[in-house]
Amino acid sequence: MSLFAILLLTLFPAFAANGQNTRINLDLKSTPLSEVLQKIEEQCNYTFVYNASSIDVSQKVTVNYNNNTLTEVLSGLLDEKNIKYEFVKEKIVLTPKEQKKEGLPVKNLQEEKKISGTVTDAGNGSTIPGVSIVVKGSVKGTVTDIDGNYSILVPDNLSVLVFSYIGYQKVEILAGKPVINISLRPVATQLEEIVVVGYGSSSRKLLTSSISTIKAEELAEYPISNIDQALQGKSTGVQVVSNSGTPGGGISVRVRGISSINAGSNPLYVVDGIPIITGNYGQIGFSGQTINAISDINPNDIESISVLKDASATTIYGSRASNGVILITTKKGVAEKTKINFSSYYGVQQVGKKLDMLNAREFMDYKNEASIAAGGLPVYSQEEIDNNTIDTDWLNEVLGTAPIANYELSASGGSKATKFYVSGNYFTQTGTLIGTAYERLSGRANLDFKVNERINMGTNIGISYSINDRKEGDQSLNSPLANAIAMPAIYPVYNEDGTYNDDGPFANPVSIGNLHTNTGYAFRNISSIYADIKLMQGLTFHTKWGADYYNLREHTYDPPTTRQGGKYNGLGIESSANVINVVSNNIVKYFTEINNKHRLNALVGYSFESYQHRSSYLRGQDFPNENFQYIASAATITEGSTSALDRGLNSFFGEVKYDINYKYLFTLSGRYDGSSKFGENNRYGFFPAASAAWRISEENFFNLDVVNDFKLRASYGLTGNDGIPDFAYMNLYSSGANYQFNPGIYPSQLPNPDLKWESTAQFDIGFDLSMLGSRILLTFDYYNKQTKDLLLYRPVPPSSGFGSYISNIGEMKNNGIELLLAAKILESDFKWGLTTNFSLNRNEVTKLYNDQPIDQIGRGENSVRVGYPIGIFYNYESLGVDPSTGDIVFKDVDGDGVITENDRTIIGDPNPDFIGALTNNFSYKGFMLSVELQYTYGNDIFNGTRRYIESMKGQDNQLRAITGRWREPGDIAQIPRATNADLNNNDRASSRFIEDGSYLRFKTIRLSYNFQGGALQKMKIGKLELYVVAQNLFTITNYSGMDPEVNYAGNDDLRYGTDFFTYPSAQSFSAGINVQF
Repeated sequence: MSLFAILLLTLFPAFAANGQNTRINLDLKSTPLSEVLQKIEEQCNYTFVYNASSIDVSQKVTVNYNNNTLTEVLSGLLDEKNIKYEFVKEKIVLTPKEQKKEGLPVKNLQEEKKISGTVTDAGNGSTIPGVSIVVKGSVKGTVTDIDGNYSILVPDNLSVLVFSYIGYQKVEILAGKPVINISLRPVATQLEEIVVVGYGSSSRKLLTSSISTIKAEELAEYPISNIDQALQGKSTGVQVVSNSGTPGGGISVRVRGISSINAGSNPLYVVDGIPIITGNYGQIGFSGQTINAISDINPNDIESISVLKDASATTIYGSRASNGVILITTKKGVAEKTKINFSSYYGVQQVGKKLDMLNAREFMDYKNEASIAAGGLPVYSQEEIDNNTIDTDWLNEVLGTAPIANYELSASGGSKATKFYVSGNYFTQTGTLIGTAYERLSGRANLDFKVNERINMGTNIGISYSINDRKEGDQSLNSPLANAIAMPAIYPVYNEDGTYNDDGPFANPVSIGNLHTNTGYAFRNISSIYADIKLMQGLTFHTKWGADYYNLREHTYDPPTTRQGGKYNGLGIESSANVINVVSNNIVKYFTEINNKHRLNALVGYSFESYQHRSSYLRGQDFPNENFQYIASAATITEGSTSALDRGLNSFFGEVKYDINYKYLFTLSGRYDGSSKFGENNRYGFFPAASAAWRISEENFFNLDVVNDFKLRASYGLTGNDGIPDFAYMNLYSSGANYQFNPGIYPSQLPNPDLKWESTAQFDIGFDLSMLGSRILLTFDYYNKQTKDLLLYRPVPPSSGFGSYISNIGEMKNNGIELLLAAKILESDFKWGLTTNFSLNRNEVTKLYNDQPIDQIGRGENSVRVGYPIGIFYNYESLGVDPSTGDIVFKDVDGDGVITENDRTIIGDPNPDFIGALTNNFSYKGFMLSVELQYTYGNDIFNGTRRYIESMKGQDNQLRAITGRWREPGDIAQIPRATNADLNNNDRASSRFIEDGSYLRFKTIRLSYNFQGGALQKMKIGKLELYVVAQNLFTITNYSGMDPEVNYAGNDDLRYGTDFFTYPSAQSFSAGINVQF
């Protein structure tokens, strides 16, 4: 792919027209000058720029040129019209020739004064070429050059200059100074915003579907390491949860709720039109804390993110669209002077909250009490307690401050024929937990070429290399964090000889952090080439070929000196995964407009994908010593495997958009998918959708001046979910059988040729409202999603030799509302803008196999039951501590007087009632302050950590909160007695450990200053911004754990909402700079 890009760079410039010597052919009679200029543009690489008030382009001309140069044509055409032309880079600037001022007194001529200056974008500080500057009330005018500079003569100091440019607010200013620099503000409306949709783009005002967008400006405001983080709080209907604070770790993204039980719930990610590889390809277990493949994409390269939510928007992606689609568009060059951007930030991170654990003396007192309560003797004598000098704060030993840094350099620009965007990025983050880190080096080259008036071609190349240091058993009992929490303070970190102390009941957490190696090395290349061919007026052909190549190598080593490695005399694991997904999209697009009233926009296309996955795994032990860490040095190979997987997808798709006067809007779309994942009887599926919108504000009877645009939308459609294991429909055999000491294979899966996609029918109705000059924008959606054919395992007769097989059985529904409000509250020198979003979703499982519940899932013992949300907590209900015995009283649900499994009941729901965010932006002159709050309400958390550190028995250290435990009859307490003989099982999973997970988080506070003035221009600096930013500054919550944002099982929706020694998200403080040259 990279070689092809080099060839493009080499060959395409030869196709471009040769500047002013371009040969022009024209034969036009009595044609408006504006049309003649347009015909010239079509044959050269220049664009005409002029002021329509001073150049009469409506006058008709007759021309006949045959193979003349561009200069010859312009001179012959314009000289006789008293029009002056000037080549300014890729523009031809037209201005009236200066007229002789005959008969005017010399005094009047001398009174004309020269005004000069520079015009810039008020938003980003960049210069704007082609801005029209006119002396008000006259035809005298000029335009800014390629650097945004201008010069004009005005009659006197009372003259008024009018600055105007498409997409910007017009500015009028008195010509009272010789140098006038102007900053133009973009027009305050989102109606003309171009939104990326499936296989194309659309003006927002013409959308008939529900789509949220995030722009590059929003991404640039915050130090983020991956794309998923940018989605949190930015889009309605999207719930984003960090599975772990591990640098580069996994993040769960759910669009409009959970729509599956056993199939995948992740949205489809599409980068520059290419569906990309997502998920975890690591083979070394981390208790659900997966490597995040999305983290390989540099957020600074992104131009926009579109989140497709309703069926009308997603159906074009068919069998993979039930969980939503996230379209990522990377930056491209524009035909302007080359701009070089440098940005960097550096910061420090820390854990915002640590658990308050017992110190050494408190722990010894507790252990004595527990032993005596069980009829034993004190574990520690009073002398040992008084003379103890060891009091280790284990959490301080493994959690600390850590640096984070980012360095970005990019360049963009080009001509009408060739445009480019190139970038390089280095990101590094050390984790707040000992031994964890993430490092990424990435580069991008996006190139676009205009071959001629009919053909455009280009390539997008994105590569990255990352190194991810993690700890084995992240969020399990083997992690440094879990061992630090559980390890009593009476044990030291080091022995007197400097070696790690391993006398404690658990592995030394500092030893795990420093000596255990677990590193992932990932290389990724997401590249594509495309061509757009204009077949005829209104008809184009688009073809794109792309590939996503992902290589992951993992290396794990536990030396013999660690507790884990000592069991095996050194333990090592090497694994690798090579994945490539090749995609081809071929689309014919047609557009026509009839009587300037009816518009038809249609496309039909064919695409195919070829996916290959190769992996290997080796595990060895008995290493010579800690200096030999790789598998080749292992004396014994205990396990080894390789695997190969191929699959394919063939698709036909189409879409028709029709509107009448931009008032009545209609869309029909559909996709026909064939996938190798499904059975022979259901290999192909059709997914249709329809939507319509009515812009009521365009009606004659709608005359509310305060309303700029009011649009009603409705859509309905069908999408699919193919996120199941490959070949689940086939009769599979596995190795490992032993037949009379001879190796063999055995049947491991029953076939199901009727296996098909999970399908979701979704209805959406909503409106978009713009008011008060687009200062207030309001978007509302109500949706109803009905999912059927959920893939579940159903039992089969024992005589078959199997316990179950997979089948399409279950059903589920989601319905909810989404609300987005954006307002420009103040628009003076002091500006205040507000954006808030609110999302509510209600999930319900409506059908299972014979309506039999699926219980005791994960450490939180989640459950799937008909009539309830997915993943509810189903266990024993705690009624508190019995003052007479000190034991927990559990509710006797069935009333039989005995607490058994039949007494389990619903005790909590991990799904939030609603989520949302609130962002305030304040600016005054060069200063800008942004405050972003993010919240979730109504979700429960099973605090599995407390189950161990409030167990009141065993060897674990305990929370300091247990000092308020029950000690004697009559005590009113929340925590039961300490005893080593807990016959009541006080620490069983119950509502005692269910907590409210609602929180309000001050997610980001950013203060910046944009330098302005002539000094920057003299240094050729277009923009200079300095900023400081705080992230996760503080969180308001009733949750007792370190962080209410938890999900210990990663993307497994059945184990959602459990905190089990979770690595908390970091609190960070950074300072940065953005410079544009």
